[in-house]
Amino acid sequence: MFKNISLGIYYPGNSLLHRLQGRTKLLLLAWFTVYIVIANNYMWHFAPYIVLAALSFLGVVISGISLHHVWRRMRLLLLLMLLGAIPTLFTTDGTVKPLYTFGPFPTSFDFIRWSIVAYGVLLTIYIALFLLPIPSLQNISLRSWLKRFRIPLILITLGVIVLLWLIRNIQPGATFPVGPFVITNLGVWSLFSLYTVFIVLYIFSLLLTMTTTPIALIEGLTMLLTPLRWLKLPVDDFALMTLIALRFIPTLIEEVEQLLKAQISRGADYAHGTLRERTQSLIALFVPLLQGVFRRASDLATALESR
Repeated sequence: MFKNISLGIYYPGNSLLHRLQGRTKLLLLAWFTVYIVIANNYMWHFAPYIVLAALSFLGVVISGISLHHVWRRMRLLLLLMLLGAIPTLFTTDGTVKPLYTFGPFPTSFDFIRWSIVAYGVLLTIYIALFLLPIPSLQNISLRSWLKRFRIPLILITLGVIVLLWLIRNIQPGATFPVGPFVITNLGVWSLFSLYTVFIVLYIFSLLLTMTTTPIALIEGLTMLLTPLRWLKLPVDDFALMTLIALRFIPTLIEEVEQLLKAQISRGADYAHGTLRERTQSLIALFVPLLQGVFRRASDLATALESR
């Protein structure tokens, strides 16, 4: 369940990227960030992004980590980033020539009202299929087929909420235009550059945490922040807090896995059953999880105070 979480997880190896010092990799990450910021100032210059993509691929190759391994850990984030970057497609400063224009579409209030009512009926039926203990729906293949519609329904529901807010001041029976939606050169470039920057920075950060032990990473960070000691800033305290946070991530994942195994051995089922049953199972998981997290944090605080 938590195999695809890589943040703070170190993967042992003897590759060139593993043997580099932590401060060297931190400096490389900072250099890549500055390089991306400079490259973003030039529209329709693809050479910097081709170089970044090549360096990302080269970093994965020399790290000794399989491409499939990295892909499984970033595919969900890629989808979320794409959904977040799509609105930039309609970015414009009012001076560029539009590439394509959608609309405006004349829409009546009654059409939107009945569309929302129809969607509400379908959503109610869908939720009822999961909540009601109907024997014919206990088929695993049928329930897995219904699960495929969860994310689209969530997105459509959010869109309906936004639509209701937009038409809150419109009188019943009125007709109003929707749009126009203008796609410009600036919007296309903004979508490409923003999405590419997110992907590249995430890959570099992923390689940094997967090929560097937390202690080596904090040592490198401490060395780089050494000049801040002249300003009387608590560099060592900051490094210690960062190290504890990084080391606590695997501990938290281990705690969750142990609780999952214990709950499953007692008959809990997190993958099947109605929505109410799965919610009850998750509540039974989170309560001991919070207790375990607070217990471990208290033990760590006691150990630090005793030293």
